[in-house]
Amino acid sequence: LKSAWGIFVSYLQTRLIADMALAISRDQFFKYLSLPYPLFQNLKSNEIIRDIVTNPNSYIHWIILSMITVFTESIIVLLIVTGIAIYNWKLFVFISLIIIPASAIVSRIIRKKTEDTGEGINTYFPLSLAAAGQAINGYTDIKLTRKETYHINRFSDVNKLYLWNALKQIFMNNIPFRTNEVIALLGMIVILIYGLFFTENRNEIITIIGLFAAASYRLMPSLTRIVNSLNFINVNQVSIDNLNRYIEYFHAANKNKHKQIPVAFNHSIEFRDITFRFPDSAKPVLDNINLKVKKGERVGFIGKSGSGKTTLMNILLRFYVQQSGQLLVDDTEINEYNINDWRSKIGYVKQDIFLMDASIKDNITFGDEQPDENRLKTAIQQASLSQWVDSLPDGVNTLVGEKGSRLSGGQKQRVGIARSLYRNADVLIFDEATSALDMATEQEVTEAIDRLSNTNKTIFIIAHRITTLKNCNRIYELENGSV
Repeated sequence: LKSAWGIFVSYLQTRLIADMALAISRDQFFKYLSLPYPLFQNLKSNEIIRDIVTNPNSYIHWIILSMITVFTESIIVLLIVTGIAIYNWKLFVFISLIIIPASAIVSRIIRKKTEDTGEGINTYFPLSLAAAGQAINGYTDIKLTRKETYHINRFSDVNKLYLWNALKQIFMNNIPFRTNEVIALLGMIVILIYGLFFTENRNEIITIIGLFAAASYRLMPSLTRIVNSLNFINVNQVSIDNLNRYIEYFHAANKNKHKQIPVAFNHSIEFRDITFRFPDSAKPVLDNINLKVKKGERVGFIGKSGSGKTTLMNILLRFYVQQSGQLLVDDTEINEYNINDWRSKIGYVKQDIFLMDASIKDNITFGDEQPDENRLKTAIQQASLSQWVDSLPDGVNTLVGEKGSRLSGGQKQRVGIARSLYRNADVLIFDEATSALDMATEQEVTEAIDRLSNTNKTIFIIAHRITTLKNCNRIYELENGSV
């Protein structure tokens, strides 16, 4: 019964710890997805993955549990030392002057080393992930240029530093156990010297040595666990810093997510006196832009690279916020209180369409727990995918592969179009969606877009070739941030 109870308690403890780590991971994920787009763009994906996946586990396992260990073992040490003080004050003095200070000194000596080790693990682990991930994504180019050795060495250089810091941490954890053994032995030698030169009561010294050995036998494991736990806390102190990064955005997103109000779109979208510049640039990317688009219209944007086309669409998506001017929908300004409802009305198809390693159906319904089969079928038809999907043995349940590796460029784009149509988005943005396609495939995708004319969707199309925009109501050319 005692063993069964112990297993049950351990199971509950494990579940509690797992739930705590999961809660922190979810909060971390929410925090990063709540960051402003310009800030998120500048972050490294490997560091985000570290903070979401590995950091919560490190925090719970090495910070929280270590603090609990320090607390419980300190109580045990306090009880033992108090009992010894009541039973034999001389033994209490020896323990107070030898074991506890020596353990504290050892802990202090290795503390700086463990902090450096923690920083090393925190720095080199994501770099190791990045080097491996980049090599995997660049498989084709690496094989063609025969640069396997270069990329293996690039990965090995940073992985070596990560492994060295990880193994150094294990080495540091073994130091307290070994040093405490030496401290206990030195303590008995000190007591023996005291007995030989400062007292004539040999029996008392033998008793004290015996009691000291017994006390050390019980104290040393507790002291070792305390020192190791403090080391773990030092090594993983950086995990607390990682959890606190950008915490203000997490609080702001939590505060605003329940304050969202709906925004109606029945008449028009207006860019009024929009001026936008990047923080590190004195020259505006968009300079006093004034545009008004009626619902159901199709407008095209053309211009050289850097002319501000995509930036203007990012203003529409509210990924960027202008320094001056207003984005108005039916004369209502889009702000932090209606931004989520506004985004729910927009479908965005860009050149490098995002696809999950899942089925065609999952990529179109995109997280819908109870997909609407009628809407799915309609979206597939409107995106000109019906013939292709029907020809597949598994139909809409066909897996697309990682990053859509099993699909052609045109199929990827049309899946992206179908996703926006499934959401019943009122506004569709095509950001150079056909620029990476060959002429025939571009024509297919363009025809799929053209078939949306009778859907009353408001469509924004960015393109390099003006022929792609031939069916637009009008075309705006952007140059140096102006229309």
